[in-house]
Amino acid sequence: MLRAAALALCLSPLPAAAQEWCAFQSLSQTEQAICSSPLLGGLDAQLTEFYRRSDASEASQTDWLRRRNECGSDLFCIEASYRGRIAELTEAPGAPPAPAPAAPSEPLRPWCDASGLNPTEETVCANELLANMDAALGAVYGRAIARPNDPSQADWLRGDRDACGTDATCIGRAYLRRIVELGGRIRENGG
Repeated sequence: MLRAAALALCLSPLPAAAQEWCAFQSLSQTEQAICSSPLLGGLDAQLTEFYRRSDASEASQTDWLRRRNECGSDLFCIEASYRGRIAELTEAPGAPPAPAPAAPSEPLRPWCDASGLNPTEETVCANELLANMDAALGAVYGRAIARPNDPSQADWLRGDRDACGTDATCIGRAYLRRIVELGGRIRENGG
Protein backbone atom coordinates (compact mmCIF):
# COMPACT_ATOMS: atom_id res chain seq x y z
CA MET A 1 0.00 0.00 0.00
CA LEU A 2 2.85 2.39 0.79
CA ARG A 3 4.42 1.75 -2.59
CA ALA A 4 1.15 2.48 -4.34
CA ALA A 5 0.88 5.71 -2.36
CA ALA A 6 4.44 6.65 -3.33
CA LEU A 7 3.67 6.01 -6.98
CA ALA A 8 0.51 8.11 -6.73
CA LEU A 9 2.48 10.96 -5.19
CA CYS A 10 4.91 10.98 -8.08
CA LEU A 11 2.21 11.17 -10.72
CA SER A 12 1.89 14.60 -12.19
CA PRO A 13 -0.51 16.30 -14.54
CA LEU A 14 2.56 16.90 -16.72
CA PRO A 15 3.65 14.00 -18.91
CA ALA A 16 6.70 12.03 -17.86
CA ALA A 17 9.80 12.26 -19.98
CA ALA A 18 8.81 10.56 -23.21
CA GLN A 19 10.96 7.44 -23.23
CA GLU A 20 10.27 5.42 -26.35
CA TRP A 21 10.13 2.18 -24.39
CA CYS A 22 7.31 3.49 -22.19
CA ALA A 23 4.89 2.60 -24.99
CA PHE A 24 5.76 -1.12 -24.75
CA GLN A 25 2.97 -3.37 -23.51
CA SER A 26 4.95 -5.56 -21.12
CA LEU A 27 6.72 -3.20 -18.73
CA SER A 28 8.15 -4.39 -15.44
CA GLN A 29 7.06 -2.75 -12.16
CA THR A 30 10.25 -0.71 -12.22
CA GLU A 31 9.68 0.47 -15.79
CA GLN A 32 6.07 1.39 -15.00
CA ALA A 33 7.28 3.48 -12.05
CA ILE A 34 9.85 5.22 -14.26
CA CYS A 35 7.30 5.98 -16.98
CA SER A 36 4.83 7.34 -14.41
CA SER A 37 7.26 9.70 -12.69
CA PRO A 38 8.58 12.86 -14.34
CA LEU A 39 11.56 12.79 -11.96
CA LEU A 40 12.50 9.20 -12.77
CA GLY A 41 11.78 9.73 -16.47
CA GLY A 42 14.16 12.67 -16.45
CA LEU A 43 16.84 10.63 -14.70
CA ASP A 44 16.37 7.88 -17.28
CA ALA A 45 16.85 10.38 -20.11
CA GLN A 46 20.00 11.76 -18.44
CA LEU A 47 21.40 8.29 -17.90
CA THR A 48 20.68 7.31 -21.49
CA GLU A 49 22.60 10.34 -22.76
CA PHE A 50 25.57 9.73 -20.44
CA TYR A 51 25.65 6.04 -21.37
CA ARG A 52 25.63 6.84 -25.10
CA ARG A 53 28.58 9.22 -24.65
CA SER A 54 30.54 6.88 -22.37
CA ASP A 55 32.70 3.92 -23.17
CA ALA A 56 30.92 1.74 -20.59
CA SER A 57 30.43 -1.85 -21.67
CA GLU A 58 27.06 -3.28 -22.59
CA ALA A 59 27.63 -5.95 -19.93
CA SER A 60 28.04 -3.30 -17.22
CA GLN A 61 24.81 -1.62 -18.36
CA THR A 62 22.97 -4.95 -18.39
CA ASP A 63 24.23 -5.67 -14.88
CA TRP A 64 23.08 -2.24 -13.72
CA LEU A 65 19.63 -2.75 -15.29
CA ARG A 66 19.29 -6.06 -13.42
CA ARG A 67 20.15 -4.34 -10.12
CA ARG A 68 17.81 -1.42 -10.89
CA ASN A 69 14.95 -3.80 -11.65
CA GLU A 70 15.43 -5.44 -8.24
CA CYS A 71 13.94 -2.20 -6.85
CA GLY A 72 10.49 -3.21 -8.06
CA SER A 73 8.29 -0.13 -7.65
CA ASP A 74 10.32 1.37 -4.75
CA LEU A 75 10.74 4.93 -6.04
CA PHE A 76 13.57 5.79 -3.65
CA CYS A 77 15.51 2.69 -4.63
CA ILE A 78 15.03 3.44 -8.33
CA GLU A 79 16.10 7.07 -7.89
CA ALA A 80 19.20 6.03 -5.93
CA SER A 81 20.04 3.45 -8.58
CA TYR A 82 19.86 6.05 -11.35
CA ARG A 83 21.88 8.62 -9.42
CA GLY A 84 24.54 6.01 -8.63
CA ARG A 85 24.82 4.86 -12.24
CA ILE A 86 24.98 8.44 -13.53
CA ALA A 87 27.80 9.09 -11.06
CA GLU A 88 29.62 5.96 -12.29
CA LEU A 89 29.28 7.02 -15.91
CA THR A 90 30.33 10.62 -15.32
CA GLU A 91 33.29 9.73 -13.10
CA ALA A 92 34.72 7.11 -15.46
CA PRO A 93 37.98 8.02 -17.24
CA GLY A 94 37.20 9.81 -20.49
CA ALA A 95 33.58 10.40 -19.52
CA PRO A 96 32.00 13.70 -20.47
CA PRO A 97 31.73 16.07 -17.53
CA ALA A 98 28.43 16.02 -15.72
CA PRO A 99 26.51 19.26 -16.02
CA ALA A 100 26.50 21.32 -12.87
CA PRO A 101 23.17 20.96 -11.11
CA ALA A 102 21.04 23.99 -11.71
CA ALA A 103 20.18 25.91 -8.60
CA PRO A 104 16.42 26.08 -8.29
CA SER A 105 15.08 29.57 -8.94
CA GLU A 106 12.72 29.09 -6.02
CA PRO A 107 12.98 26.85 -2.96
CA LEU A 108 11.33 23.45 -3.39
CA ARG A 109 9.09 24.24 -0.39
CA PRO A 110 8.14 27.70 0.95
CA TRP A 111 9.92 27.05 4.25
CA CYS A 112 13.16 25.85 2.62
CA ASP A 113 14.72 29.31 2.69
CA ALA A 114 14.25 29.66 6.45
CA SER A 115 17.34 29.87 8.60
CA GLY A 116 18.16 27.14 11.09
CA LEU A 117 16.83 24.13 9.20
CA ASN A 118 17.70 20.81 10.81
CA PRO A 119 19.49 18.10 8.76
CA THR A 120 16.22 16.34 7.90
CA GLU A 121 14.64 19.57 6.66
CA GLU A 122 17.76 20.31 4.58
CA THR A 123 17.46 16.84 3.04
CA VAL A 124 13.79 17.44 2.18
CA CYS A 125 14.69 20.82 0.64
CA ALA A 126 17.41 19.25 -1.52
CA ASN A 127 15.32 16.33 -2.82
CA GLU A 128 12.51 16.96 -5.30
CA LEU A 129 10.67 13.74 -4.45
CA LEU A 130 10.75 14.45 -0.70
CA ALA A 131 9.67 18.06 -1.29
CA ASN A 132 6.72 16.75 -3.32
CA MET A 133 5.84 14.36 -0.50
CA ASP A 134 5.99 17.26 1.97
CA ALA A 135 3.57 19.22 -0.23
CA ALA A 136 1.23 16.22 -0.44
CA LEU A 137 1.37 15.78 3.31
CA GLY A 138 0.51 19.46 3.75
CA ALA A 139 -2.61 19.04 1.63
CA VAL A 140 -3.69 15.83 3.37
CA TYR A 141 -2.90 17.27 6.81
CA GLY A 142 -4.96 20.39 6.11
CA ARG A 143 -7.92 18.28 5.09
CA ALA A 144 -7.63 15.76 7.94
CA ILE A 145 -6.76 18.05 10.86
CA ALA A 146 -7.23 21.68 9.82
CA ARG A 147 -6.28 23.11 13.19
CA PRO A 148 -3.15 25.04 14.06
CA ASN A 149 -0.49 23.72 16.42
CA ASP A 150 -1.78 20.16 16.36
CA PRO A 151 0.42 18.21 18.82
CA SER A 152 0.25 15.00 16.77
CA GLN A 153 1.92 16.75 13.83
CA ALA A 154 4.68 18.17 16.03
CA ASP A 155 5.18 14.72 17.55
CA TRP A 156 5.42 13.19 14.07
CA LEU A 157 7.85 15.85 12.85
CA ARG A 158 10.23 15.57 15.80
CA GLY A 159 9.78 11.91 16.69
CA ASP A 160 9.29 10.12 13.38
CA ARG A 161 10.50 12.23 10.46
CA ASP A 162 13.45 13.97 12.13
CA ALA A 163 14.66 10.68 13.64
CA CYS A 164 15.67 9.78 10.06
CA GLY A 165 18.42 12.38 9.96
CA THR A 166 19.57 12.69 6.34
CA ASP A 167 18.42 9.20 5.22
CA ALA A 168 16.13 10.03 2.28
CA THR A 169 14.59 6.55 2.17
CA CYS A 170 13.69 6.72 5.86
CA ILE A 171 12.29 10.24 5.45
CA GLY A 172 10.19 9.15 2.48
CA ARG A 173 8.80 6.19 4.38
CA ALA A 174 7.96 8.45 7.34
CA TYR A 175 6.06 10.77 5.00
CA LEU A 176 4.18 7.85 3.44
CA ARG A 177 3.18 6.45 6.82
CA ARG A 178 1.87 9.85 7.92
CA ILE A 179 0.02 10.45 4.65
CA VAL A 180 -1.62 7.02 4.88
CA GLU A 181 -2.52 7.62 8.55
CA LEU A 182 -4.12 10.99 7.78
CA GLY A 183 -5.79 9.61 4.66
CA GLY A 184 -7.42 7.00 6.90
CA ARG A 185 -8.81 9.78 9.09
CA ILE A 186 -10.26 11.51 6.04
CA ARG A 187 -11.85 8.27 4.83
CA GLU A 188 -13.29 7.49 8.27
CA ASN A 189 -14.85 10.95 8.36
CA GLY A 190 -16.57 10.36 5.02
CA GLY A 191 -14.10 12.34 2.90
